[in-house]
Amino acid sequence: MEIVMLIIGLLIGSCISTAILCCMQINRINDYEQTIRDLLEKLNKD
Repeated sequence: MEIVMLIIGLLIGSCISTAILCCMQINRINDYEQTIRDLLEKLNKD
């Protein structure tokens, strides 16, 4: 029974950590896209 609880805990923990890491990656991509937009606006103004 203890092994089953350990496996369930590991599965739940890995799912939660994967979701958090995906959210962090999405935020990083959005920051890069915003930087690219800002640079393109500066180029178009000149």
